[in-house]
Parts: sequence; structure tokens; C-alpha cells
Amino acid sequence: MVEHSDLAYRQLTRKYGADIAYTQMFNANIFSNGCEHMFQTCADDRPLIVQFAGHDPSSLLSAALIVQDKCDAVDINLGCPQNIAKRGRYGAFLMEELDLLYTIVSTLVQGLKIPVTCKTRIYKNFDQCIELCETLVRAGASLLTIHGRTRDEKGHLVGAADWDMIKRIKHHFQGRVPVIANGGIEVYNDIERCLMHTGCDGVMSSESILENPSLFSGSDSITMIDLTLEYLEYAERYKAPWSSVRGHCMKMLHRYFTVHTELRNQIGETKTIDDIIGLIMELKSIIVCDSDYQETWYQRHRGAAPVHDRRLMNGSNGKLVLHIKDKLLDSNNEDDNEGCLMGMFD
Repeated sequence: MVEHSDLAYRQLTRKYGADIAYTQMFNANIFSNGCEHMFQTCADDRPLIVQFAGHDPSSLLSAALIVQDKCDAVDINLGCPQNIAKRGRYGAFLMEELDLLYTIVSTLVQGLKIPVTCKTRIYKNFDQCIELCETLVRAGASLLTIHGRTRDEKGHLVGAADWDMIKRIKHHFQGRVPVIANGGIEVYNDIERCLMHTGCDGVMSSESILENPSLFSGSDSITMIDLTLEYLEYAERYKAPWSSVRGHCMKMLHRYFTVHTELRNQIGETKTIDDIIGLIMELKSIIVCDSDYQETWYQRHRGAAPVHDRRLMNGSNGKLVLHIKDKLLDSNNEDDNEGCLMGMFD
């Protein structure tokens, strides 16, 4: 979720129940060569996990050293399935390079004073999954996040997340490292359903929470329009990158723009936050019943969900947040509540 976990967005998800937030995925080589300004945080932005991608152990370590005093853990992304990751030799395209992965993880573990975690995808074959995950754990990974889809299951090929495979992986590592389930979290009720099915220590959402930052609050009393306006307040406060601002607004307002396409086209022409607020006010004036808008961004590649399964989506449905059974990381924030952990990649 590059450019989609800016500080303003993370703070909004924390307000609505996120316990641990992830940054966007940073290219470690670029980040460690003078682009650390891309990382923005504040005292309230904790617990925080910074996610890096790359294939060079020294570059990954250099990038992680820059942020280790400003976060609670660093995560290695082994789940990105996009072509840019293939060209750059990172993300899910490192899954077969077990010797290199061992070196990457062990290098970071030995060189950092904070935990190292890993997020990866699955194979259809259980033994391959375990060989990959065992490599990461033996190298020192403190936590695994398992996205229950293969590298090829993306875009229009995306299918249901394989919670059965995640369950088997969790059982294999029971008592050794926490395992987080990722994939298939569309509405609030999916959280408990996933935890019960997989036995995992937590649940991560990415795409749904991009659309609805209040996903883990379980509330159906706030509309996506009001959430978008609230995000814009945070965006102005923290000077969010303009690309992130427009990207978030497009996703949070997707259900309305599928009907009012003329306003969707106009958002691409906006230059300021005030421009977007004006457009939202126009949108708000023509909406009669918010629950009439059912076509969600999450469902764009998946087909429409039955209306009875989307009762929590009417005005409050929506990166990545994790619901956790027990606290997984220590934090400097004494007011942390157990509940949700926000992740940045799905």
C-alpha cells in the first residue's frame, strides 16, 4: 500500500481502534540514500512498525537503523505481488530465495535493537509454506504475518483468502512466534470469524480499512463522507502528501462515485484540501439515503457481497489494521488498548 499509510491516515485508524500501525512499504535502497524524509511520525504515532522492501541486506539494515529509535519494530515485506516488485527483486518475488532471506532477516536481527517481523504470502503446497516460514523464524523473525493468497492471486485473479492454510501454519508455530492472519477481512464480523477459524494471534486488514478507517471500531453510525472529512482534518494537521490525500479520498468515497461519476472525475482536478471539501459538500447535498450506496471499493475485484453480510458497511466499512488477542509489542504509550493492529499491505 505504497503512499497509503501516511501519518494522517494512521492517526485516524488509531482513533477508531487500531492498536499497531504499519507505515507504507519503503524501498530500502532509496530510503537509505537520502529519502528518509518520506517517513513522518509523531509522539502519538505508537506502536509503529516501519515496513521495508529490498534484496540487499546492507541496504535494508541501513534503512532500518535510520528509523529504529522512532518505531517499535521493522517489517520485511515479502508479500508485494506487483510487477514493480518483480523488476526490483523484492516483495513476494523473494519467496523462493531462502538463503538470501535468512541472511536478510539475521542481518537485521543482529544489527537492530528492535524486533524484526516478516509479512509473506502462501503457496498452495503446505510444505513449501513451512519451509519459507521456518527460514524466517530460524533467522530470528519475532512475528509472522501470513496473507492467505498466493503471489498470483491479485487484481481480477484475487480469490478468497485461504484461512485453512493460515490455520495450519499457525498450528505449526504454536508457542514459538505469534502469527497474524491477513486477507478476507471485509467487515467487523470477519475479525472474530477469522480468529476462531485460524487460531491466530491477530488479524490484519489492508484493503477494507483503506476504504473504511473505522473498520475495527465496529460502528455503523458514521458515514464514509464524515470519515473522509475527518481524514482531511488530519491531513491538513500533518501536511499529508497530496498523492496520499487524493488516493484516500477516492477509496473512501468510492461507493458514491460509482453513482455520481461526474464528481469522481472532478476530484482528479482538485489542487487543495479546500477543493476536496467543496466537492464533498456538493456530494453530501445530493445524497438522500446513505445506505443506498452499496458498491464498495473492496469488492471491485471480488463481486458484490450479499446485502445481509454488508450491514456494517453502510457508512462505516473500510489498510491495514490488526485485531489482536494479546499485546504483541511493548510501547512507550501507556494508554494502549488491546484491539486492533493496522497493517499496510494486502
